[in-house]
Order: sequence, then C-alpha cells, then structure tokens
Amino acid sequence: MTTNPRIIFNEIPHGLPNPRTSLIVDNTLTIDLDNVPLQGGILVKALAFSLDPYMRNRMRPVDIQGDIDAFPLGETINGFSVAVVLRSETPLIQAGQHVYGFLHYQRYSVIPSIDAAVLGLKGLSLQVLDNKYNLPWRYYVGALGMSGQTAYYGLKDISNPKPGETLYISAACGAVGHLVVQLAKAQGLKVIASCGSDQKVSLVKSLGADHVFNYKTADTAAELHAHGPIDIYFDLVGGPTLEAAIDNLACNARIIICGMISQYNSGADKAYGVRNLWLLNRYRARMQGLVVIDWADKYLDEFHDTVPRDLAAGKLKYLEHVYHGMDKVGEALVDLLVGNNVGKSVLVLEDDT
Repeated sequence: MTTNPRIIFNEIPHGLPNPRTSLIVDNTLTIDLDNVPLQGGILVKALAFSLDPYMRNRMRPVDIQGDIDAFPLGETINGFSVAVVLRSETPLIQAGQHVYGFLHYQRYSVIPSIDAAVLGLKGLSLQVLDNKYNLPWRYYVGALGMSGQTAYYGLKDISNPKPGETLYISAACGAVGHLVVQLAKAQGLKVIASCGSDQKVSLVKSLGADHVFNYKTADTAAELHAHGPIDIYFDLVGGPTLEAAIDNLACNARIIICGMISQYNSGADKAYGVRNLWLLNRYRARMQGLVVIDWADKYLDEFHDTVPRDLAAGKLKYLEHVYHGMDKVGEALVDLLVGNNVGKSVLVLEDDT
C-alpha cells in the first residue's frame, strides 16, 4: 500500500485564511496502485496543482451560493491540475500520457469517466496533453492552463482590441496580468499597468508595458487620467481601482471583469461599493464578466496552436512562483491573496515537473 496524501479544507476563514489551519495536509489515506479498481477509467499521479484567487471564494459554507461550488469542510479540495497516467482501462488514454483538468488535490486519483462534467461544468473535463515543445509540465497549470487561457480569451471577443487603443491592466504582475500585458502589446495596444511593489513595476516594464505604476504609492486615478483615456480595462482587482478606471474611460470602452482580488477577504458588509456605474452610460461603455470555460469551445485549439509555440520561442515570457510540496499550500494561498507572489503560483509535487 502507498500513502496517498491530500489537501483538506479544514476551517472556514473569516477574512484572510490562516496559512496553518484553513487548509491542511492529511496523510492517513493509502492506495494499492497495482490493484485499485479503475471502473473503466484511469489512475493518475498528480504532478502540479494550480493556486488561484477564486479558491478563496470557495472557502465558504456550502449553503451559500457562488459561481462555483464551495469546498465541503473536511473534504479534499480540487482545482486545476496536471497529472501523469499510471494505469488505464480506456482506449482513449494510455499509461504514460499526461492530462490536465479539474482534479482532487491528492497524490493519486482514480477517474472512472474521463469525459464527465466536473461540478456540472463540461469545460472542466480532462484533456490529454500534447507537449510537442517539451515545456515543463507545470506550465499547464499556468501559462498553458487556466491563467493563460483567461488572458488569451479575454483579449478576443470581449475586448475586441484595435491597434493604437489603450488598455489598462490591474494586478499586472499576477498569473493573468503579466500575460495580458504581452498579448496586448503584440496586438499593437498601448498598455498601462499597475501592481503592488517597485520590484513588480520593474518586471512589468521589462515585459513591454508603456506605463507602469505602484498603486500603493501612486494615485491610481491621477495615473489613469494622465495616461488615458482607457479603451479597454482588464479588471482583476475590483474595488476602488475599478471605480478609478470607470472615471477615466474613453467613449465605447470595454471592461472585462475577470477577478476582484481586493474584495475576496471582505465580508459582504465591508465590500467596496463602486459609486460611478452611471458613467458606463455616458461613455457608452460595455462591462462583461469573463469565465474562462465559456470560451474554450471557440478558442482552445487556437490557444494550443499559438501560446506553447510562442513560449518555446521566447516570444512570450512566463513568470511563476513555484512552491514545493503539499505542506506549502497554506503559505502559498496567503501569499497569493496578499500579493507576495510574482506571476503564477504553482504547487509542485515533483522537482522535475
């Protein structure tokens, strides 16, 4: 028998999660890798787990509705993962292949139906990976996974960018933001970017952004007024930053609501109420939410043809913050929520992943 460690949702946080007690590692489960029934499916070994801001929203009571199911207390959490297939009873997947999808955060998992809709969402089903450029497998939970797809899809239909337009991206040194900067520049846009430290400002400048500022030491509204107006706002933080962006929109602007990390640790009574939504009418602006799985059918093949190639060629730079081992999950999640990470946060289970 082999130990099968897993990450459990241990307590509902009030405000910022506790890095030691909100998520814990349980080592009590075992698995017989040679004989565990596969029920016509596959047995996989996880290599890397994605850590993302949306996970904070899942750390709530199960009776409170959200855009994705809450984590049940005492149960194994799940999320975007990359894994290698150890055994297979389906002709669709062979042992030794790698898969990406929404998996339990445990070392070994049996997946009876590889095309099942996870959490009722078809877009979370398993994908067999074709790593023809021999990129690190962990990239598939970052630039080649949900984060990269979010950046890529968000600059398609919703943004409808035109060369010469001005795009503003908040959280520009994060998992999605640093990719948006580069993809936008490649499409001929002027890019204004904000992030939370001088080190991050330097990094984002090196990616080609036209104007970058530290929102902790600069006045966001003043910066946007000086370098705008904004044709496209790719919003990852919400709150006062969204309000400042709306104040500085161009006519016919587009706002992509992708995340609101500034509000994730606030209760409903402390959430920031944006006070100038009426300006959307004045500027004939459009504001639309972006959920990555909604666009996979339309753009996933194009994404896989484009982004891995550009990463391998060095045309697209990828920033990542790698944590080694399940026991780092609490620290990694809190770092992500307070902005101590750079780029994409990834929990790696094998050093050569």
